[in-house]
Amino acid sequence: MRAVLLFALLAAPGFAQTPNPLSRLAPKPVPEPVNPPARTLRDARDQLTFDLPAGWNFSRHDGEFSTFALDARSALAETRFHAAAALDFNPFPYSTFSGAFFYVSVTPRSTALSCSNQAAAPASHASPPLTLDGTTFKRGYTEHGGSCIESRDDVYTALRGNNCLRFDLVINTFCGGEVSGARDMTPAELNAVRGRIEGVLRSVRFDHSQAPGEPSLSRRGNGEN
Repeated sequence: MRAVLLFALLAAPGFAQTPNPLSRLAPKPVPEPVNPPARTLRDARDQLTFDLPAGWNFSRHDGEFSTFALDARSALAETRFHAAAALDFNPFPYSTFSGAFFYVSVTPRSTALSCSNQAAAPASHASPPLTLDGTTFKRGYTEHGGSCIESRDDVYTALRGNNCLRFDLVINTFCGGEVSGARDMTPAELNAVRGRIEGVLRSVRFDHSQAPGEPSLSRRGNGEN
């Protein structure tokens, strides 16, 4: 009887129901950014070129918008950060997404084994090699976090000359819940963000006419060489 009265009260006209705040957080398409504009970046010393779509920031300075050592935890102490690109907008603003990054780094005076080991991962995280413009990269991924997975780092390494060239594709999130009000990213959303970073990776091209050296990235197409 008490349950029937409660139902009648809730259904009565004019009864003010408290809305669920999460019900207002339905995903909506986010317009694709136009700034920063798309551009091509070239590493003159290591003969490395890759494309950044619109909506990505770029930096040659570690810590400007991310920290390499925190994101690329399997990198060696002697690994040298050279560049980072970061997605400059949130494609899923009501989710736990907090950042997507593409890192370029080099470990000088490496061996094939030590270079390969940087991308080593548990068997469950192993991935088949990837060939980019004729260069085969070993790859694997790592995840870390406390009460939830807060970061995934897909690592790609290849020995070029005596240097181990390394790319890190990182997606950072935070733990959702009642406090933050954010919902966990879905597998489809994670894959969508990963696809954006992989698009940068798959644009990598090498100048095979010279032996690779240590990278010094410069931007092409806006007056820089």
